[in-house]
Amino acid sequence: MNNAPSKPDIPKNVLWTDRCPVCKTGKIENIKRKKLFGLIAVENMVCNKCGAIFVKSGEKYKLAAVSDKSNPVWQEYGRQSLLPGEWKNITYGGMSNAKQMEADIEYYLEQLKEGNIPSFDISGNPDIILKRNENFILNIDYVSLREPRAVRITKGGYGGPSFRVAKGVYFRLGAFNAQSESHEEIRTIDSGTLTLTNKRLIFSGNKRTVSMDIRKILSVHPYRDAVAIRKEGREKIQYFTGINRVNIKIQVENRIYYEPLSGLVLMYLIEGLAKQIE
Repeated sequence: MNNAPSKPDIPKNVLWTDRCPVCKTGKIENIKRKKLFGLIAVENMVCNKCGAIFVKSGEKYKLAAVSDKSNPVWQEYGRQSLLPGEWKNITYGGMSNAKQMEADIEYYLEQLKEGNIPSFDISGNPDIILKRNENFILNIDYVSLREPRAVRITKGGYGGPSFRVAKGVYFRLGAFNAQSESHEEIRTIDSGTLTLTNKRLIFSGNKRTVSMDIRKILSVHPYRDAVAIRKEGREKIQYFTGINRVNIKIQVENRIYYEPLSGLVLMYLIEGLAKQIE
């Protein structure tokens, strides 16, 4: 299993300009020059060794140019505007805030998949009776249960010759010929609460209650705001939509993110719980 992605150890009392993020040897110097006949002052940050150019934009600095386009820092962060602290992280072997978050969430998902389930601070009490050795994981309100339904459309017409019986009036002689076509549509069946425990996935709606043993779930297909689940003994897939209305806390080391619950997170949760049961 991969270790949690850590931030680098950075020497204290150093500025990001003390060491170039690109070549790791030079220093970043403030270079001022005039443009447009001396009317506009341009301020660039330039490495005194490799010549990398950083352009200030508000509180951020954009890596605008390097002499060696094959440099990995340029390949990863070329023409990106980052905060000074981010450039300092990159200098000492770390990454930008966006890349750090991406790595942390990937690690978090791996942990879920392996069965390392954290506690979820999501408000709401489950309206179900827990079984022996069954523990509550999370509760999601305002979830819709949707299922495929066969829809049949009948198309009909008259065949045969037509006869004029009056000016502008015709009578068609023939039999009615009807053709029926069928297709499936995903329709909302009910709305209610989706509850996940360490043993079951339970939907409690106004008209329908669905209880799935984690061990009998055959497949989970994730969406940004939903999951599609196929369980043993049931031919049709069931869709649970609207799960992204709640946010979950993702913590890796001392870094904390709040992200909407997605179908991918729920899928890995179910996979991890299944491994715990095994």
